[in-house]
Amino acid sequence: MKVIKNLLGMAFSIGLINPVFFPDNQYWFQGFAGLSAAFIGSGLMFGFEGYKVNPRRIGNADEMPIINQTWMFFFIGAVANLLWATLYV
Repeated sequence: MKVIKNLLGMAFSIGLINPVFFPDNQYWFQGFAGLSAAFIGSGLMFGFEGYKVNPRRIGNADEMPIINQTWMFFFIGAVANLLWATLYV
């Protein structure tokens, strides 16, 4: 079950929602769907409780930022999904 959950989370996170749900053209809400898919995919892979811990010290050049893997994979998935939503024809 964990392998299936991880594979489904990876598919949501890297943007495979676009060819499945938007097969022929772009829609105005495709970027929002991509962000929600990144949120769901990261939560499936690493657990939704990881969203309770907010990233800290981002943008502070003097200290190392503190971020957990749920948020980090959400950011990576958001970039991948928004690239799909922008460049998908």
